[in-house]
Amino acid sequence: MPRLSLLVPFVRDPQALEATLLNVLELRSSDTELLIVHRGQYEDPYGLDGDEAVVIETAVNATLAEQLNVAARRAAGEIVQVLLPGTLLPSEWADGALEAFEESDVDVVSLGITSHGSIQAGGFGVGDQQTVFGYEAQVLPQRRMTSDPVSIAGPLLAGTMIRRTTLLSIGGWNEKIASDLIDFELCLMTSVLNLNIGVVADVQLACQEPTAHALSPYESGKAIGMLASAYSLVEGSKLTVEPLGRRLGALATGLMNPKLAAERLGWVLGVRDRSLVRFIAERVELARARLSGLVLQAPEAGRSNLPDASRRAA
Repeated sequence: MPRLSLLVPFVRDPQALEATLLNVLELRSSDTELLIVHRGQYEDPYGLDGDEAVVIETAVNATLAEQLNVAARRAAGEIVQVLLPGTLLPSEWADGALEAFEESDVDVVSLGITSHGSIQAGGFGVGDQQTVFGYEAQVLPQRRMTSDPVSIAGPLLAGTMIRRTTLLSIGGWNEKIASDLIDFELCLMTSVLNLNIGVVADVQLACQEPTAHALSPYESGKAIGMLASAYSLVEGSKLTVEPLGRRLGALATGLMNPKLAAERLGWVLGVRDRSLVRFIAERVELARARLSGLVLQAPEAGRSNLPDASRRAA
């Protein structure tokens, strides 16, 4: 049985996908399985399905969260890791993280992500760009990435290793929100549930995201505000939303930057929108029940059976 399952969703760029697949096939060990999930676009030209990989086809309109949840349910490994197309791994990238899972009671391990501008199959170069490890704890429930490995509240999608049982217990990636925000929402969930987070600071993955963000700055700000409001109202949550008056003042300082102003305006309006409150409360409630053993068998990742709807390790 594999220890680590790598989930690679095909987005749209065959060259980025092939660079990642070649990199993985060159580096992976015998206890690492590869799962490629696509929406009918990937024809498996090299015949990887079978001995080399598990190729999974989902519905043509499946979201990224739905794709990843399908792959996570099919995975056999104790640990899962998402590799977005265009991600390149250094040699022995998994050793420290897997040791952390074995030696410490951690649920999630964050690896560094360094964006770079070009992909060369079989190569790995991080360039001079700054490495980020996750979302900064000090500004939650707002969203800001941090390059300080000791200050993260939750890891980024492409730099995350997570216990598969933990992932399924919390309901997988949230299928009701935009793909841009599924890792940030998982960060908020991680914080509210007080899951244990480990960081391997000396490993950086090179990542080139092949698609632009789908949300506009205004839409992104509003969606983050809605999530912030919902998670701040969860019973036992220590997340707080700053007063709207202060945020409106911050809005005024961003008027010279149209994108920043639009995002801040979206936040202000999103905090007042309570349409996610019930769903998030039920999602957290069910996750707590599963993790505590009150619900012995988790339903399929990303699907709730309720009505419609940190400690830090070295």
